[in-house]
Amino acid sequence: MKRLFIFTFIFFVSVFYSQQANQVKHLNGTHVLTKTLRERLAHIVDSSHITGLQVAIINENKLVWVSSLGYKDTEYKKPLNDSTVMYGASLTKPVSAYIFLRLADKGILDLDRPVYTYLKRPIGEYPKWKDLAEDTVAFKRITPRMLLDHSSGMPVLRHLYNDKVSLIAKPGERFYYSNEGINLLGYMIEEYTGKKLENIAREEVFGPLKMTHTSMVWEKAFENNFSYAYFKDGSKYGSERRESSRAAGSMSTTADDYALFIAQLMMRKGLSQHFSEQMLSPQVFIKSKRGFGPLKDSLTSENDAIKLAWGLGVGLFRSPYGLGFFHTGHGEANQNLAVAFPEKGIAVILMSNSENFEKASNQILKACIGDSDTPLVWLGHLDN
Repeated sequence: MKRLFIFTFIFFVSVFYSQQANQVKHLNGTHVLTKTLRERLAHIVDSSHITGLQVAIINENKLVWVSSLGYKDTEYKKPLNDSTVMYGASLTKPVSAYIFLRLADKGILDLDRPVYTYLKRPIGEYPKWKDLAEDTVAFKRITPRMLLDHSSGMPVLRHLYNDKVSLIAKPGERFYYSNEGINLLGYMIEEYTGKKLENIAREEVFGPLKMTHTSMVWEKAFENNFSYAYFKDGSKYGSERRESSRAAGSMSTTADDYALFIAQLMMRKGLSQHFSEQMLSPQVFIKSKRGFGPLKDSLTSENDAIKLAWGLGVGLFRSPYGLGFFHTGHGEANQNLAVAFPEKGIAVILMSNSENFEKASNQILKACIGDSDTPLVWLGHLDN
């Protein structure tokens, strides 16, 4: 029996690795050997002091290569592996958008029905959202579409505004990336359906896509293989273990699990044609110099050429390879990035446990899929 178990284990391991491509295709049509790619990535990870990095590459809309470099625990020199659960941070947002659109497809929710009509009480009666009652007329104009494309006028995080969630712009006026807005959307979904977001996510996304290492909340099973996160100087931050779901960023996942979700979006599966097109179509064009920080209020035309915009839950841009869509995940020390080019069938998912990842994201994207068009400057990744 023991010999049979060992044989079976070796068989499945060998099958998995035989399915891993020995080369990956870049956007320009050239190919790179995965052995060479791993060597390049190892050099970048080492020279950029990135503690750990998970990589998943999609070619022809299929996951073809997964690799992990560095450590999940530097104190005990535990290597990061492909099944190590990482904190997804804002990679949660596209999943929450997809959930909303799945429910909209079923006629349960509507993109343009005002948010207040889904709530059981006036917004001022919810302690977490009471500040929105300061301008009730404006709040009543906010729709789920505005929350998903970040044009609701809500701030990014309340602690940046003296712990207030008052509107900083008129609803529908312009793009302001907002965690608060997406979290309100999640709360609205929970209250209206009477179900926890983590349960809906399991039913609508993680279960059907067989994302077995993914959850909106921390699972006991993750204790067997999780990653700590590390600051720029290499000191330990810890690990994120969210006990309640937040639509803006509570998900834990792996790069290869998240690749299954990205491939779903690329192939426009899981949603009707109408909502798939809406999700990946510009809802609001972006004129800000940066997506975050002080320069978010500075207007520019420098991204007009790539038609930088936000769809429903994802960022959009035009490239020499057609439409590109993306999202980042930025925690206290975890830093992640997913970029997809559906017309080419090529995408890459990058998950790191290091505050040093973003500075090297341009090198990593170039090495993985030959991408130098994702708006990393707008994202602030290349700022000093």
